[in-house]
Amino acid sequence: MKRVVIGLVGTISCGKDFLATFLEELGFVNLSLSDRVREEADRRGLARERATLQNVGNDLREVFGAQVLAERTATMIPDDVKLIVISGIRNPGEILFLKDTLGITIVGVDAPVELRLGWYLERARRRGEDGATEEDFWRANARDLGEGEDSNGQQGTMCLEIADHMIQNDGTGRFLLDSVEFLESGFGLDFEGRKKRGKEKA
Repeated sequence: MKRVVIGLVGTISCGKDFLATFLEELGFVNLSLSDRVREEADRRGLARERATLQNVGNDLREVFGAQVLAERTATMIPDDVKLIVISGIRNPGEILFLKDTLGITIVGVDAPVELRLGWYLERARRRGEDGATEEDFWRANARDLGEGEDSNGQQGTMCLEIADHMIQNDGTGRFLLDSVEFLESGFGLDFEGRKKRGKEKA
């Protein structure tokens, strides 16, 4: 079986992590560049708050190069693993490295902003961040897309622009089914029972 490596890029709270978890259920090994940032924040004794993590990620790319998070994550992939999904990609330098080393296919994910706002606030509540506001969402969203960021910073818009394929999340199971259909048609994969699973998650 030929190795298939999928990279997920997209806007804040659009469903990237949800999709990555779903693909994990279908047999993919699920890795996230964001975990490398969290590990570094823990080493520095910093809180795992979004703005802090964004700063840590930017600092790592500034010091070690735009590819550093992708590089560290790639070393964790066992040679015998054939299905891999990588999320937390926020800089074109990470994409270039992953394409050169793993032949990754980049899938962009987006959703209507009103849905993303609701999901952002819901996730914040689940994390115990009851003080999260709509203003926090707009601030984090702007920075993640690249507003006020240099070349080593968050560049979500640029990552979406160079994605190989786009999938829209409308908040229903169609999002998951579209993702599976893309993998089947593009890579010759076959996921038995995929439609049932997608509908159950709608």
